[in-house]
Amino acid sequence: MFRPALAACLAALAPAGAAADPLQSAPRSAQLVLVADHPRRLAEAVTGLDAFKTAQTLPAVGALYDTTTAKRLLQLLAFAEKELGAKWPELLDQLGGGGVAVAARFLPEPAPAVLILSGTDEKQAEKAFALAVAVIGDEIARQGGKDRPVRETVDGVEYTRVGKEFHAARVGATILVANDGAWLREAVERTVKPRRRPLPHPAREAALGLLPKDPLAWAWVDLASLKQTQQAKDFFEAARKDIIQLLLFGAAVDSARRSDFFAAGLYREKGGFRLAARLPAGRDGMGEHVAVQVPPAGTPGTLPPLDPPGTIYSHSVYVDAGYLWKNRDKLTDAETLKEIEAGEKQISKVLPSNVTLGDLLAMWGPHHRVVVANHTARPYKTEPGLKLPAFGYVVSARDPKFGPALDPVIRSAALLGTVQFGLKSSEHEHEGVTLTAYRFPENKPLPDDPDGIRFNFEPCFAVVGGDLVVASTVELGKKLVTEVKTGAGKGGPAVLRGVFRAGAAADALAGFTDPLVTDAVLARGVGLAAARKEVADLVAFAGTLGTVTVEIDVTAKEYRADVVWTPGK
Repeated sequence: MFRPALAACLAALAPAGAAADPLQSAPRSAQLVLVADHPRRLAEAVTGLDAFKTAQTLPAVGALYDTTTAKRLLQLLAFAEKELGAKWPELLDQLGGGGVAVAARFLPEPAPAVLILSGTDEKQAEKAFALAVAVIGDEIARQGGKDRPVRETVDGVEYTRVGKEFHAARVGATILVANDGAWLREAVERTVKPRRRPLPHPAREAALGLLPKDPLAWAWVDLASLKQTQQAKDFFEAARKDIIQLLLFGAAVDSARRSDFFAAGLYREKGGFRLAARLPAGRDGMGEHVAVQVPPAGTPGTLPPLDPPGTIYSHSVYVDAGYLWKNRDKLTDAETLKEIEAGEKQISKVLPSNVTLGDLLAMWGPHHRVVVANHTARPYKTEPGLKLPAFGYVVSARDPKFGPALDPVIRSAALLGTVQFGLKSSEHEHEGVTLTAYRFPENKPLPDDPDGIRFNFEPCFAVVGGDLVVASTVELGKKLVTEVKTGAGKGGPAVLRGVFRAGAAADALAGFTDPLVTDAVLARGVGLAAARKEVADLVAFAGTLGTVTVEIDVTAKEYRADVVWTPGK
């Protein structure tokens, strides 16, 4: 009772002529809402980035500006600025200073949608609306189209339609564009005749009540209505039975199943941006199957991502395959259970000694870390045709017998490679740990690998305390042994953490420049020297893009996912 009364009081105190909340015009049956409450601030946040400014100087970006479509759009913008007497930042304030929103449904096809621009200058909105209609008419005539704009004024509201899928209207300083006539009429009705004093749209209250404060733009999805569809019901039912979905997306699907909406927001942060996504349902009420991805409250979700020198991407995730195996009869249906156990028996037959796949899964730990990193030195004198970075995997063990039990399994698999490819095994001591490695002979041709891709790999493994370390090269294997033994940092509550480093990625990209050079020569007809310089500039630019971090956390009441981009210097 208190919130609606407060909202009504605030609306009554609003100054006359103030821009309306664009969501007041949104049909209440909308299932998707996208909003920029301050579009100029959003646009300037993007165009003000050093990375954006630098990108404009790259020949590849310049080529995009030279396309016919880009030229026409720029000409149209210049024409609009001249006719309306203002540059685009000011026009954003005049035509959308109260906010810009898109409201849509997912069904039926074609899904109805409406664009709402809440302006602050009614005279400028009137001029812009008329100009847009004239430009659309001229463009249709230029292309020889039959459908011309049809204009009419009804009860003081300007309407324009073109064919069956373009409908527009202006109500004071508010401009509305829709692909469905009925949706446009509903949006106009809500704009012209708000119910007494307008209350906040439920999307605004729900999304902004869950997200961090002050987003540049935000989105809301009505999950409550979507879950009434048969497609959604089938999806959630199937997700409970699909082992792969359970391992990868179990927590997210379970939170969505119990949430009435999904919200996401874009934020300016540390010179870059944060994308925050939220569901209003967390650990409380989760099904027991979600323990595969979400540890018990109070226990670490993930270990710190590994970060050896040259890291391009590092990923740490909590996935408890042992819990899934132990509780497979409760977490899967009878048919899936039968398939799992049959597969386990078949695989166990070929495993060495008395170990079974079930034994290994029961001992397998829940903390998994993956690393992709550049080489300090190539593993072979022979250069591969395609140079790949190194990658590694580190997993914790629930049982100290895990390493000794897995050792003969890995050695048996390597034995097959030894017979087929002539691999030679060796052992390397590093910080008191023995790495067992396998190397391809450089003097033995391999018809199935004419480009020498195999010379990217010198696979190795080691047991470090309670962790198993596997790497594609001995060099990375040693780096990972050092990282694991150091054990810097503590486990955190997040169930997934990842980091991508653009500088290291650019170093890797430098080894893949030939296709880019060829594309530049063929696509734009530039000389070889110029193409190489373009690609070198592009690689250098990529190296300045900084880092991207990803984190997913499941609290008692929320499912949270955050992606943060921090530009380099």
